[in-house]
Amino acid sequence: MKNTLRTINDYALSDPSELVLRAERHYRNEIYTVADRIAKNDDLKIVSIAGPSASGKTTTAHILCDRLKELGETTEVVSLDDFYLPTEKLPVLADGTKDIESVNALDIGLLKKCLNDIILTGKTYLPRYDFAAKKRILNDRKIDISHRGIVIAEGLHALNPVITDLVPEKNIFKAYISVNRCITDDNGEQILSSRQIRFVRRTLRDRIFRGSSINDTLALWNGVVEGEKKYLYCFKEQADVQIKTLHIYEPCLYRDAFLSLQSEIDKNSVCYDYFMKTVDALKLFAPLDEVLIPQDSLIREFIGNGKYNK
Repeated sequence: MKNTLRTINDYALSDPSELVLRAERHYRNEIYTVADRIAKNDDLKIVSIAGPSASGKTTTAHILCDRLKELGETTEVVSLDDFYLPTEKLPVLADGTKDIESVNALDIGLLKKCLNDIILTGKTYLPRYDFAAKKRILNDRKIDISHRGIVIAEGLHALNPVITDLVPEKNIFKAYISVNRCITDDNGEQILSSRQIRFVRRTLRDRIFRGSSINDTLALWNGVVEGEKKYLYCFKEQADVQIKTLHIYEPCLYRDAFLSLQSEIDKNSVCYDYFMKTVDALKLFAPLDEVLIPQDSLIREFIGNGKYNK
């Protein structure tokens, strides 16, 4: 299906269920193909999934996990976010702010220990980072994949050699995921960039799951983008596979919720113009009812009420 405004709106108005079904099926087929490839390699112990903010890393990891279990693999998902250092130990930027985007914001020593345990014994204890309380809880969860198992590690830095070099090359499979498609008009002119779609995803997700306002998201956004440029894009070509996560019905689904945030935004925000540009683009799309989105959809990561939401 073409990722053009006309095609999307035609389906959203005439057959919205088919619009959703096609997008879900396309993405799911991508994941199943990757799962089959992983399951055929008996040496693999770690599947590393990296991608920019709001690319869908967490849900992709869980959908892949479920598929691998169906193929007979004992599989666990590990979020690298749980390895964030305590606030007082985070690296500091030149302006004195905490550098939460750097790979050095993670406890590399603890991560190395956990990965070594998994490779050698298949067992380890994992920490959990409580974002609401901004603190880390050690030994929060035990995993055991000692019987032909696989750990899926997902996070912004999952392709960084600081992390991947901790695992023997034969034992790791690397995946890079991103929206990686834009929405255009019939002439091929861009209406919504892949980065704008991620911006909308993150804004709605952070509001639901992290109690963040639109102004909180705007304040962080430029730093997020710069962090991706510094710490992610340079490693994506090292991936064994690249997965696109755009579901072309997304602009229709997000339209009304995102537009409703206009009354809350600080007009002095450095990202105000970017926000308004995104608002103007979303106004072009026909709305779509959330009830049509499956509970196990990747898109539930950003709107809630999904199978994989914490």
